Amino acid sequence: MRKKTDSLMPRKLSLLGDFPGKRWLKIILRTLHILSVIGVGGAVLFNVPFSQWVWYWYAAVATGVAMVAIDALSNFLWLVQIRGIVIYIKLLLLMFLGGNMLINQLVLITIVVISAIISHAPGDIRYYSIVHRRRINSFHDSKG
Repeated sequence: MRKKTDSLMPRKLSLLGDFPGKRWLKIILRTLHILSVIGVGGAVLFNVPFSQWVWYWYAAVATGVAMVAIDALSNFLWLVQIRGIVIYIKLLLLMFLGGNMLINQLVLITIVVISAIISHAPGDIRYYSIVHRRRINSFHDSKG
């Protein structure tokens, strides 16, 4: 017999879930994001005036927000996993952009390095939940 609290727990921790074309949408968004970050990075590294690369910035922000929305709404656990936490750190670092050219360059290089490391890190690192203190892949993993 089920406990009363089990019936109150959601079976799925998402609003979006899987949908046809989701994988390709994420691939396209990631590709556009990388291209736009290249534009921003080149402009920052070579001190190009903002007005000449503003559209790369808008594209990087838009594709980044879209990827975060898909990931977060597809799996709320993403918000407490290292792969989600790294996004918070990258957003925090972005707040330091704007003034000093050297700081801009260091921030951008740091973001690229963090991104490369987390995207190629083993699943035990990416899926580690800071709330559960272990790897969590799904709702069922979070119960015990």
